[in-house]
Amino acid sequence: MKMQFVLWSSAIVLGSCKKESLPGPEILQPNKPVQENISRNSASEKSFSVGNKTYIAGFTQLSQNQDAYVLCLENDAIVWSKYYDKSPDDSRAAALVANTQNLYVAFTCTGGNTDFRASQGSFQESYGTGGGPKILFLARINPQTGNIEKATFVGCRIDNGKTNTLRLKDNEPEPLRLRANGNIEVLATKAYDRADGRLTPNIGPDEDCRVSGGSWRGLFDSSLSLLEGDCLPE
Repeated sequence: MKMQFVLWSSAIVLGSCKKESLPGPEILQPNKPVQENISRNSASEKSFSVGNKTYIAGFTQLSQNQDAYVLCLENDAIVWSKYYDKSPDDSRAAALVANTQNLYVAFTCTGGNTDFRASQGSFQESYGTGGGPKILFLARINPQTGNIEKATFVGCRIDNGKTNTLRLKDNEPEPLRLRANGNIEVLATKAYDRADGRLTPNIGPDEDCRVSGGSWRGLFDSSLSLLEGDCLPE
């Protein structure tokens, strides 16, 4: 079942766990590689290679929090390395995909995250309200510097408008897929989602999008606006 998705307004989802619709600090950084001292957790890491470059994404336990990081290696030497979240929230780098021009990473977060900020005009410009459920933060990262260029939140909404869980699809070897035309595909599993304009469009009742545990496929352009999506029951 293919459906056209629409943007939902950040004006109706502001609350105590809001993410403001402003470029994050990474987007405003100079165009130079970032190098931070990463305490790596190899058990959490996923990698993707393009030519002689390898991108590694993972998370580490710092104090009581999990913080997501990404590294770029060229011929086994570190080009750049960066933590993308140092807030009290637990975050993980869950998947990544790249080509010679772009690197995309899907992070997880909750409403307590104060470091992840979406870009203006992206699919979902804020986390929304509710605070606790874990959703995705999808970022396009400059492969030369490690700086975030574009980003969006991706989450469900329940009938009262609060945020509900959306995570990458279980046991899917490629939950992120980069198409030849530059579009990025996300394969996810969702919790209960209302069918009136949050994750799904205002096209009337749609029981498929109200099934907890159903699959969701989203296709984004390089600016991380949603082009199309499917809500399918499992």
